[in-house]
Amino acid sequence: MSELRWLKKMAATAAPLLILAVPSLWLIAAVPPLWRDVDAYVQTVFPLNANTILLHAPLYCILSRVPLWLGYLTSGAGLAVRLGHFIKHTQLTDSGVFALVFAQHVALWWAALFFINIITTNLWSRLLLAIFFASHPLFYAFAHCVGSETLSMIITVFLAATGLRIASRYPNIVLRDWILFGALLCGAILTRHINSVLVALLPITIFLIALVRSLHKSLACRHATSALNFTLGRSARVWCVSAITGLSALVLATSFTHLLCWRAHVRWRSKVGFTFVWRLNFINRVPLGLRDQFLAAAASKCQLPEARQLLMKLAERFRQNQLWDPASFVKEWKVSFTDPHGKIQDEKFDRSLNEMAYALFYPPSSALWSAAVQDFEHATRLRESDVVHYLFVTTDYFFNNRASMPQCERLKTFREPRAQLASAANQFYFRWWNPISFRLWSIIWLLLLLRSVFMSRKFQTGDGRVVLYVVILFVVGVTIVFLNCFFAEIQPRFTLPMMELLILSIMILLGVIFRDAKFPGHERRRNN
Repeated sequence: MSELRWLKKMAATAAPLLILAVPSLWLIAAVPPLWRDVDAYVQTVFPLNANTILLHAPLYCILSRVPLWLGYLTSGAGLAVRLGHFIKHTQLTDSGVFALVFAQHVALWWAALFFINIITTNLWSRLLLAIFFASHPLFYAFAHCVGSETLSMIITVFLAATGLRIASRYPNIVLRDWILFGALLCGAILTRHINSVLVALLPITIFLIALVRSLHKSLACRHATSALNFTLGRSARVWCVSAITGLSALVLATSFTHLLCWRAHVRWRSKVGFTFVWRLNFINRVPLGLRDQFLAAAASKCQLPEARQLLMKLAERFRQNQLWDPASFVKEWKVSFTDPHGKIQDEKFDRSLNEMAYALFYPPSSALWSAAVQDFEHATRLRESDVVHYLFVTTDYFFNNRASMPQCERLKTFREPRAQLASAANQFYFRWWNPISFRLWSIIWLLLLLRSVFMSRKFQTGDGRVVLYVVILFVVGVTIVFLNCFFAEIQPRFTLPMMELLILSIMILLGVIFRDAKFPGHERRRNN
């Protein structure tokens, strides 16, 4: 019996893992590693500086060097060096990039298996959920791509699974779950700054769970005041722990960034102004007659003369009705922040951009709201294939910008003909779910949600906590993308959190339905 139990346990792990690995193995064999244009190059090649610590969240910039270093050592492309030296002087090799991409795929398998095992314990349910997960190219295309969004996506799968376990165990939550969730949340924030919104995931979920439970008990036991007070007191303590866990993760992530700045001799500052430059196209929505007045009002809020000059330069640009090119604007205006020794004053430049962004952003104008809402509406129309195809477009960026990514010249992805990359983008697997947009997936999610609520009430399974968690998970994903639309013009990759959390929410609901669907059979066996 013990051997049979061991075999079943191995099958329950090995079979879903094999299914999860199939798309990765096919991608490794058929598609060259993808690149998130020059951003990925900066994250994997540049030493620790303001770009790799402050502009791009630092975790991927550091962790990606480990497999790149191991691949470099096995390639024989140069002298053996220590990891610290390699981080300062990174050399890209085919074996290093392969090691990085393979490590990302393995991490995705681990995350997906962890997530599926928490959703259900039944082997057939695990197999079905593994097939559903493996059918989505969104996860595997990012795992096959060099860039910080990949690590963010993988950590988010772990985070969603840990949050689900906490919600399902409420209020009897063990300490290791809080610690694991806090560590994953800290890692998520260190991969993308916008992931700070995830801090609100558990406090909102636990508040709603406690509220529903207290209302249910107050209606069922109107005279049990002492028991209700005890429940509320315990719920308040659990909520405080969830809030402390989220805030601690945020503080630890910020402290780690400060520590890296200290080691790299970089003064810490926000780079939100630099990011906001990619949102300044909203000024075109301001009526032509009011545009100068709008920018003059923003300039009056600024204390730094450089920020006021930036706004004057903006007014001149938009007065000429030029097509907004944020990269050229930054490059052109940065020259004016040169000291007498010919060195760019990056810190001064960033502070000027931050003040300019604050003056234009707060309070949000109707033009900014309009631009953000329109971008968000566009994001909800996108499909998985649109996001995946975007990764091929960013990889193709190299062929027209070789000078900005010099080390990529020697890599397999860019040694092969450009047309081969385009043909790889048209693989059927990437277009598998093409008929279904985010909006249609949302309708499917809603139907599954209603089905789960009905089954939970019918069979009294106590899945209400899981259902509430699924709702908040979906809302948080949508919120991340919507807030992103205020700080930068929408790009397909920005929709990743929204699409990822929606798919994970659907998987959780399917797990609930698969589990609850067995209850009638159990009842018959119990009666027999």
